[in-house]
Amino acid sequence: MGRNLPDSNYLDQIAALIKQDPTITVRQIASELKFADSKSVYYWLDKGNVGGINEFKRQVLGHTPPESAPLSFKIEGTPHYVVDLPLCEWYPREKNPGKEWFYIHSHPKPRGLFAVRVDTNRYSPWFIQNDVLIVSKGNAYPEGAWALLKTEDEFVIGKVINRQIVDPVTFKAHSPALTRVGLILNQQRHFS
Repeated sequence: MGRNLPDSNYLDQIAALIKQDPTITVRQIASELKFADSKSVYYWLDKGNVGGINEFKRQVLGHTPPESAPLSFKIEGTPHYVVDLPLCEWYPREKNPGKEWFYIHSHPKPRGLFAVRVDTNRYSPWFIQNDVLIVSKGNAYPEGAWALLKTEDEFVIGKVINRQIVDPVTFKAHSPALTRVGLILNQQRHFS
C-alpha cells in the first residue's frame, strides 16, 4: 500500500483530490495515491471513521456552516470570496497533503480549481520558480490561453497557438501523449 504516512495525511490527500475533481472515482483516487487497489481507499476512509466515499465527498464539498463561511466582500457590486484551494507540488509524485492556497473567487465553493507551485525557471520570463498557478480542470483550451499539462514526473506549461498546445520557449507542439490537466486562470508571483 502507498507510503508510510500518518492516517490523517491519506484523508487529507483524498480530500485534496476530491476538491480538484468532485467527480473523481475511488479507482482514480487509488491510482493517484499509488495504492495497489481501491480497497485501500475504503480502508483509510473507515480508519478515519467515514462511512464511505459519498459521505466523505459531502463532507469535503458540502455546505459550510454559517459560522465558518468564507470571508466575502464586493467588487463593483459583485460578491467575491476568499477560498482555499489544494496546493500541489510541481512533481505530482510528491504528495504534500493539507497544503492550501488562498484565492479570491466569485463563488464561495468553486469546483475543479487547484493551485500548483512552479519549481523551474524553464518557462522564464512568463513563469518562474515559486510562482503559484491557479488551474481550472476542464477540456476547453481557447486560442492564446495558457495550459497545464503533465508527464508522469512533472507538470508542463503550454500555450495554445493555432489550436495546438506548444512549448512557449521552443514553439514546438507538445506531445499528444501529455495529459491535459487544465487551463491556467491566474498566476501569483512573490518575490523574496
